[in-house]
Amino acid sequence: MNYIAVDWGTSNFRALSVRDGVVIKSVQDSCGVGKCQRSALPEILKQQLHRLEDAYDEQIPVLLCGMIGSNIGIADAGYLDMPLSFSQLLGKGMELPDILPNPLTLRPGICDKRVNEICRGEEMQLAGALTLSDAATFAAVGTHSKWLKVERSQQQVTGMQTLMTGELYHLLLNHSVVGKGLPEQVHSPAAFQAGVETALSVVHEKVELVTELFRCRGRYILGALAQEEAASWLSGLLIGYEVACGHPGGDKTVCFIGSEMLLPRYQQACEVLHHRYELLAAEDAIIAGLNEVFSYGG
Repeated sequence: MNYIAVDWGTSNFRALSVRDGVVIKSVQDSCGVGKCQRSALPEILKQQLHRLEDAYDEQIPVLLCGMIGSNIGIADAGYLDMPLSFSQLLGKGMELPDILPNPLTLRPGICDKRVNEICRGEEMQLAGALTLSDAATFAAVGTHSKWLKVERSQQQVTGMQTLMTGELYHLLLNHSVVGKGLPEQVHSPAAFQAGVETALSVVHEKVELVTELFRCRGRYILGALAQEEAASWLSGLLIGYEVACGHPGGDKTVCFIGSEMLLPRYQQACEVLHHRYELLAAEDAIIAGLNEVFSYGG
């Protein structure tokens, strides 16, 4: 199968040229949807695709996914509401004529109106992960971690929950008193583990998370935590809290989808909390998902 896939988010653009199911070339840029005039998006798309050079072919289909399909994107592709079937997850979406010489389609996001949850982009990772894992719970982790539940016997995606772990971590370190005046940070597995263990007390002993967030500062001010390890402790607290809240526990396995930087932290959190897990690189999940979409759609 031959196609070009564009993952165009709020902050970044990425295009993948795929031949026979394998990426032969990719380009990326910081020209995210949130940084561009909406009227300029079609021309930006053309310019970026031509950066693929010989890997760009005007005859093969192009698929757009991510925030480019939102109300600030090239067009609003809407959302598919849960519960939705696995086959619905593989639909290409709405056709966009007259923008490129290529056949161009724009994927919708997914939502759960019962709990006011929305998602754009991670559903493609889920589509691929379903072919690579037997789990019933998937966590596409990052700035806004998306925890997605499926019912395999019904072939349906049945639920979703967002945890703003990554964004909260960034805001606390860079725009709050918690991170004010800290020296350059170094990753400390021990400090991270201590943060995870504190998260467990938050969940089970009803200590308030907002209290422990501030106590990160108290810890390093009073000498209970090395200042250069504050970020590790905070990361452990937030990731530990996310995993403790989202993991179904027992003999259930969660498939975590993410970057090479993040996945080891979720692995450590699961091991501290004695939860079963699988790790799946986001790149592998996305390519598997795209291949499924184009296989399903012919």
